[in-house]
Amino acid sequence: MPDERLAADARRILRANDTGYWTVPSAAQYPHQWNWDSAFVAIGLATFDWDRAAAEVDAVLRGRWREGMLPHVRYDPRHLADYFPGPDRWPRAQAHVADSAVRTSGITNPPMVVTAAFLVGRRQPKRERRLAFWRRTYPGLLGFVEYLARRRRLRGSPLVAVVHPWESGWDNSPRWDHLRAARLRPRRPYTRQDARGVPASDRPSDADYDGYLALVELLDDADYHVGRYRAVAPFCVHDVLMDALWYRAARDLCAIAEALGEPPPVSKRRLDRFAAAFEERHWDPDLGLYVDWDCAAGRRIARPTAAGLAALAGGLIGPDRAAATWERYTALCAGAHAVCTVPPGDPAFDARRYWRGPVWAPVNWLVADGLAAAGLAMEAAGLRAGTLDLVREAGFGEYFDPLTGAPCGAGEFSWTAAVTLDLLAAGA
Repeated sequence: MPDERLAADARRILRANDTGYWTVPSAAQYPHQWNWDSAFVAIGLATFDWDRAAAEVDAVLRGRWREGMLPHVRYDPRHLADYFPGPDRWPRAQAHVADSAVRTSGITNPPMVVTAAFLVGRRQPKRERRLAFWRRTYPGLLGFVEYLARRRRLRGSPLVAVVHPWESGWDNSPRWDHLRAARLRPRRPYTRQDARGVPASDRPSDADYDGYLALVELLDDADYHVGRYRAVAPFCVHDVLMDALWYRAARDLCAIAEALGEPPPVSKRRLDRFAAAFEERHWDPDLGLYVDWDCAAGRRIARPTAAGLAALAGGLIGPDRAAATWERYTALCAGAHAVCTVPPGDPAFDARRYWRGPVWAPVNWLVADGLAAAGLAMEAAGLRAGTLDLVREAGFGEYFDPLTGAPCGAGEFSWTAAVTLDLLAAGA
């Protein structure tokens, strides 16, 4: 398929999934706004409709909490019956939302929206409009970065505490399989809706879903206070990708502040301390990869996944370590489409089950971006081209089988379309 037609198809999908308020990930499967989905969508929209890209960022910020958190879901009141879990599963969350008319979840996502705001701004050629956009969004972006740094900081570490697998965006990744040992079950009965339009084999298991909803209840019981939640909950981690993207968000926020004539919101000393803690906690010398940290157990989660590779996008991993990490992980995934979220030889690998193996276009975007920043231009170009080839062949799936390249999950997926547009604009 020629690049022009691929781009036209991607633009068509983004327009079709535009509700007039924000872009839904998939009209058939996800009727609300997802925080980091909208961040990638804004990056793609900026390649052809700058005003709409800016509005996508604004829409995320309108869901903010008084504490500065940007929730992972902002609910569309017209479609509350069309998705589970809805705002009724987060009853205490409503008191935290800055705008009382807005309904949200009670957890967050990696701060990609800060990086998206920076990149969207850079695509605006008129300085006055660029600065006006950044000036308008800066307070909300700053509040989010500081929320993660202050309210999600545990004693003895500057890293970000993640309190639910959904916060990572990698819901059922093997990285979080230790939660299964707790055998949590929610108090309230429920009926899943996420497998209505896609095969159940593509979605998280029922046992995993029990754990997710039980954690939601524990969070709500604690009124979203991390200390009170930790006293009763078995799940709290330093997510390698969350931490990497916080570091990048902080640096991007500093660049926005400089353009606006504001003082740096995050000092070099804070950034250096964060980078040192990242290296200490997340580098696993035995695996030769970056991994997550279990805050409850006080040890690394020694699971090889693409999250450690996507963390290259944070900009805190040096060129030599970046090259070694890329070489190590791609060797584990030899013969499969890049980038498998879990290596095919791992016992937890499942080619079609969400975050347990499939290829996701935004993950490839992050990895390619990190490779390029580390000076690995050839590897970055190859991954970008391979991602576009996969979409040309399989279409705009939610994710892809790494062994066959077949699309999985929902179709006509917004962030796949958005990433495609940005990769095409980069000249892949």
